[in-house]
Amino acid sequence: MRQFLDIKEQHADAIVLFRLGDFYEMFFDDAVVAARQLDLTLTTRDKGKEDAVPMCGVPHHAARGYVAKLIELGHKVVIAEQVEDPKLAKGLVRRAVTRIVTPGVFLDEESLEPGVGRYVAAIVRGGAGEADNLLGLAYLDATTGEFRAATLRADALADELARVAPRELVASADDLASNVVARVQRRLRAATSPVVIPEADEARAALAEAGLPLPGEPAPARAPAPAAPGRRRARPAAPAAPTAAAPDAGEDARALALRAAAAVLRYAQATQPGGALPVVRLEVYETSDALGLDETAVADLELVETMLGKRKHGSLLEVLDHTATAPGARLLRRWLLFPLVDVAAIRRRQDAVAWLVERPEELAGLLAALREIADLERLAGRTTLGVATPRDLARLRDALARLPALAERLTRAAASSVELPPVLDVAPLVDPAVARLHARLAAALVDAPPTLLKDGAVIRDGVDAVIDECRRLADGGKEEILAIEVREREQSGIGSLKVRYNRVFGYYIEISKSQLGRVPAHYQRKQTVATGERYVTAELAELERKVQTAEATLAERELQRFTELVREAAAVAPELSAAGAALAVIDTCCSLGEAALRYGYTRPDVDDGLVLHIEDGRHPVIERLLRAGEFVPNDCHLDPGADQLLLITGPNMAGKSTFMRQIAHIVILAQLGSFVPARRATIGLCDRIFTRVGAADDLSAGDSTFMVEMRETAAILARATRRSLVVLDEVGRGTSTFDGVSIAWAVCEFLHDAIAARTLFATHYHELVALAESRPRVRNFSVAVREHHGTIVFLRHLVPGGASRSYGIEVARLAGLPRSVISRARQILGRLEGGASLGQSPQLSLLAHVAAPTPALSEVERRLREVDLDQTTPLEALAILAELRRLGA
Repeated sequence: MRQFLDIKEQHADAIVLFRLGDFYEMFFDDAVVAARQLDLTLTTRDKGKEDAVPMCGVPHHAARGYVAKLIELGHKVVIAEQVEDPKLAKGLVRRAVTRIVTPGVFLDEESLEPGVGRYVAAIVRGGAGEADNLLGLAYLDATTGEFRAATLRADALADELARVAPRELVASADDLASNVVARVQRRLRAATSPVVIPEADEARAALAEAGLPLPGEPAPARAPAPAAPGRRRARPAAPAAPTAAAPDAGEDARALALRAAAAVLRYAQATQPGGALPVVRLEVYETSDALGLDETAVADLELVETMLGKRKHGSLLEVLDHTATAPGARLLRRWLLFPLVDVAAIRRRQDAVAWLVERPEELAGLLAALREIADLERLAGRTTLGVATPRDLARLRDALARLPALAERLTRAAASSVELPPVLDVAPLVDPAVARLHARLAAALVDAPPTLLKDGAVIRDGVDAVIDECRRLADGGKEEILAIEVREREQSGIGSLKVRYNRVFGYYIEISKSQLGRVPAHYQRKQTVATGERYVTAELAELERKVQTAEATLAERELQRFTELVREAAAVAPELSAAGAALAVIDTCCSLGEAALRYGYTRPDVDDGLVLHIEDGRHPVIERLLRAGEFVPNDCHLDPGADQLLLITGPNMAGKSTFMRQIAHIVILAQLGSFVPARRATIGLCDRIFTRVGAADDLSAGDSTFMVEMRETAAILARATRRSLVVLDEVGRGTSTFDGVSIAWAVCEFLHDAIAARTLFATHYHELVALAESRPRVRNFSVAVREHHGTIVFLRHLVPGGASRSYGIEVARLAGLPRSVISRARQILGRLEGGASLGQSPQLSLLAHVAAPTPALSEVERRLREVDLDQTTPLEALAILAELRRLGA
């Protein structure tokens, strides 16, 4: 127990899995927690004693699943292994921490989501004065080496982390307790770990020691980590997701980002005692590099998951995702969450997508070829981390084998027509270092190695003479025995001589009684049997020794050669990562091209202007849920100088929210470099997209629906600019009608007068249509509705002018409210539209007709009450009228 207690003292915040034979055991509070959450049997050590120690355990071969479950529950897990051979140990077998698994640093390939990065993020708050409102943020994916940092304002932290979605936050204990970080952690439901944050000089030294060149500074001279000898700098990878940095933050602000980077790097390094992290560079970003999407916009627009159910199905990402590789899926997600604001960069991506769209057969062939290529980024990471398995190296070998053909395919297609767009860079795919590694792996590994090295048969025959010999001997040395037997027969002249084996004497030569006179002098008699004598020789004794040690020698030698292969792969991990990044870009562009071809998207014209003009725009998600041709497209024209604020009225379910969301989707698609669902589109660059759509309370913060709505609206009015796109749906509906109208009116005036942002504003407050009379850049639009035989038909088409009525009662009838309720609502509406109030007449009391005694009805009145006016045709009405005349006669 002393070994366990020493390890637990060093890792008090973790659950320690302590290896004892074939089990991982947990003790004390660790056992109590694990037994409850993993549904294990809780027992005790030293049963019967008063102070018996609680314990529980899991088989070592099944530990992976239990560790994954603990991680998903937010725990940190420390793995303590036996680090010496029990047969050679004097006394207790020594144990040591070999791995620390945390929610943010999690390497189990079977439990990782292939298309989603796994991040741990560090947060550093600024000091007093100007930097007090600034934060340093850095996040790292230990499975791929993706490493980014930024300086940003405190009020932008939640929005930035909502896009990154880290599984774990590290910060100083004070910062973790601060309102800013605690609020974000609660919303993300991320695990937290307190760390010591290095000062600026210490942070720079730590990053330099890790071999990371800082942007704008020369690369450090120090050699990289020994786990990856000979590692060279990677060429720039795929365009990366920028972070929200404060503009012109200066050197002090930059230091915050570097301190956060050093903190998260140290934390991740400490989890891997036996391996180096696959990090080759640190990228520092500015907010100006990406379209701003706050937490609300990402959720409202359902970019990567739906608001209901939090799943990918039904999101914009699902529509776009035709990727064939895991790196491609991760990059597509990043592009979607971090669209560009650089027109030239956007057009470069569009050129790549257009090149593929113009060659549909080539596009289909590329996607088919990409499906055969494994996740190079994570495989490169596993070699650097030292956790690669034989099967990982085989997958790496097979992936590398396909790179030259893929590069050749693209190069050949470009040579026959238009030059290959620069975004589709194939140079990393044919890097000589990558080719040499492939040749090495192909020569050394068997075609289908096992998952675990201990299962053997990993290295090919003919690669290593010792391995070849041990394999022959491990099979009982049959070839050597046969050779000895043949030779001894010839030399001795004894035709019946046989070499045999038993467990008692090992290998021996058996000679019958009739041939004993021919026995050579160097034979040593071992045993007399009824049929003759048994002998041994020095050669047989040596063969026996080799056979007995062959399996151990074979395992040791295969481990040595396999470790060499892993190190060779780790040495070119930067080149492998660069190849994986290039594949990801090709795959992502292919995915966007496939979506454009399948769904009839067109290339938008993106420019630095402010005009947003869309013809026959469609909602990319909803049109996929309908039959072909059912979705009704709509135009949209927004111009801060003329048509700045579109005020959209119309009934519920008519399509107002769909229209506004589709405009936001089209802008995002255009700025990430995709084609868009429209006949034609001109997109004047947006700096941010703000949304206020839907209604929900925030119980964790104690906020009502209306308070959430007002907070989000306030954030929009504080941060929107003339270049922003603002989408507001039903602002003011969470309070009384008069208050709601007043707030909505004032918000529209502020957006028009003070900001001049391009705005889509949907409302049921018809009073707002009067804004167009006093504000020159307000335009009224409504969703067309047709009344037919007492019911309404939604035409889903946007037309100029405000709606004359809301059709709320008709929508309620469609929703299935009882006929009596609908009828009563119409009576009350008629009174209200006539200028009456609910208190002016006792007959308008909603309960009066229930409480008052029912007078006796005449036969005509009774018949009239039976008539369902909503369901009566004109012909039936004439028949009823004739019947009533007869009854009243």
